[in-house]
Amino acid sequence: MANKKNTTIEGQSMQQLIESAIKSEIGDIDMLPHAVAAHVRDVYGEFMPVYTEMIRIKGNKHRDRRPAILPVDPDMVEDMLHFFSDYQHLTRAFKRLNREVKTLLAIDRHSEPHRYDELAQSIVSGGDRRSLMKSILEE
Repeated sequence: MANKKNTTIEGQSMQQLIESAIKSEIGDIDMLPHAVAAHVRDVYGEFMPVYTEMIRIKGNKHRDRRPAILPVDPDMVEDMLHFFSDYQHLTRAFKRLNREVKTLLAIDRHSEPHRYDELAQSIVSGGDRRSLMKSILEE
């Protein structure tokens, strides 16, 4: 394990870890509109340093077993919702983004371009997600 400041507990740079986490949780985002892919990287860029710190703390408490960073542990994500408001905000944004991008990826861009573009725009702009997601789920 390297001791460099920009190295994670698994020896990857944070940027490498962010890209690996995106692939692990969402899949290939290169086919998404550029603005959506950039937003995914931004949200993961804010969430993963906090998440890896929580994993590091958990690993120090349980020296007999170091928890894996990837795939993202859903129990750890849920636990993060009970910490300080910054963690709650980051964790909620992470969970919401994953749901919305998975929904976006499930939409056929060619047969439903309006629906696809509407959700893509909402993801990027942070629009009224509740009503948009409700309408998508109702369809």
